[in-house]
Amino acid sequence: MPTSTPDRPEEAIRKEEQQPETPSGAGRKESRLSPRGRKLTLALHITSSVGWMGLSMSMATLALIGYLTSDPGVAKGAYYAMYVFDESTVSVISLVCGVTGVLLGRGTPWGLLRHWWVVVKWVITLAVAMIAWVYTHPLVLTAAEKAAASEGGVYRPGPEGTLLAWTVPPLFCALLFLGFVSVYKPWGRTRRGRRYAQSRAGAPAPSSGRGSGPGAGLLRVADVPVIVEAADRLAEGVVGLRLAPVSRAATEPWRAGAHIDLVLPSGKVRQYSLHGDPADGSAYQVAVLRELEGRGGSAEVHTLSVGDRIAVRGPRNHFPLVDAPAYLFVAGGIGIVPFLPMIEQAERLGTPWRLLYVGRSRASMAFLPRLERYAAQRVSVYARDLTDRPDLAAHLSASPAGTAVYCCGPDGLMRAVEELMDSACPTGSVHLERFAAATDTAVGENLPFEVELGSTGTVVSVRADQSALEALREESPGLAASCEDGLCGSCELRVLRGTPEHRDHVLSPTERGRTDVMYPCVSRAHGGRVVVDL
Repeated sequence: MPTSTPDRPEEAIRKEEQQPETPSGAGRKESRLSPRGRKLTLALHITSSVGWMGLSMSMATLALIGYLTSDPGVAKGAYYAMYVFDESTVSVISLVCGVTGVLLGRGTPWGLLRHWWVVVKWVITLAVAMIAWVYTHPLVLTAAEKAAASEGGVYRPGPEGTLLAWTVPPLFCALLFLGFVSVYKPWGRTRRGRRYAQSRAGAPAPSSGRGSGPGAGLLRVADVPVIVEAADRLAEGVVGLRLAPVSRAATEPWRAGAHIDLVLPSGKVRQYSLHGDPADGSAYQVAVLRELEGRGGSAEVHTLSVGDRIAVRGPRNHFPLVDAPAYLFVAGGIGIVPFLPMIEQAERLGTPWRLLYVGRSRASMAFLPRLERYAAQRVSVYARDLTDRPDLAAHLSASPAGTAVYCCGPDGLMRAVEELMDSACPTGSVHLERFAAATDTAVGENLPFEVELGSTGTVVSVRADQSALEALREESPGLAASCEDGLCGSCELRVLRGTPEHRDHVLSPTERGRTDVMYPCVSRAHGGRVVVDL
């Protein structure tokens, strides 16, 4: 009996496997199968699954024929046909289906036993196989022999024929259920899967301070339908949403600094930082500022109300909280959101921290009552309608040695922090998260170059007036991307050969020399060609 219909289309598996290794090469690649090996294995798995399902339907039909007929010759033929199928063809196809299923499970990111739907598949599949070989197979042989002994008379099914008629169709229904489970994947992760996901959810590495690189926590999963459980006005022009999975399954694990993509009813995709308790797996919480001069995404978010359904992608984390002796958080406006769980984490760790919160007015600054519960020497609020601008240099200079400085907000604020770091806080480290692309980023001339697809050898030409993402979409229209400004990291590609010219805001300044990853929405290539894993 088949393990199931195919688990995922090839394109979905390809997207999940675009995970980078660490620069040293020590990181474990998600897929142990080469692109061609994966395609061949997937093709064999699909063929054997569908073929096995067809044979199972045939055997169910033959069992009913043998039970309902009174002609011993017809009954004998039906049972012997079942026996031949069971003894030869089904055995081979079941072996191929099982082996290829294991290879795909070990060679692709969804893995073996990381999801409840995979566990259910294997338990039911093994149960069906055991019943078929230990119980059904002897019944078929006995029924065939008794039908042969009835020739010349009227065939009356014995207990063997009755059991076959009532056993084989339910087994076929079990296989149809497995196909449903495989396609729709109705359950979430197992504990083992959650530990695996958490290990990729942006945990910082002591050596680099950025987890396993920009790809840490990049969970390329399908869109997850969610329902708006709450929509609250948090401040002037700011709405807070609580988004719970429609399936009521637990949310994906995340850590402070992570964000999710909101897939809005119009098709727009926008990124928003998560706040709340990462240990609460019941819902995601985001806060969204309505940008009057934006591209319409935030305005659409503000039209959502309780009961509306949208979808989310992620979480991803390019802004994890690193290990440090002290933290200084500098937030501008809605940039306060990622710092809420960071502050809670620092509190749990007992690490000293200070917050510098700058806003247009107190009415427009979300979460003020929550933050002002902390001591005044820890939280400094600068509302421009009431106070002067903060003295950034003084705040940076007052930071202890080794302080990790985090900044999220308007581009001008972050540029000011970057420019002051070397003089005012020379022993510290700076970590930035932008929600808009910098307008004055120094970039080189746009020259044409080529992108070679490592899986097929296809060479895609990128004109000087287009991005690599635009050119690649002509070859692969379903290529994942979201902000297309080099901010979110959703279009990440693994580079196999060549030197990318990084123009994104995902990589930190110390990671600009990396040659194993690129973000094709904005980045280009040195030397005329790069080879990517696509």
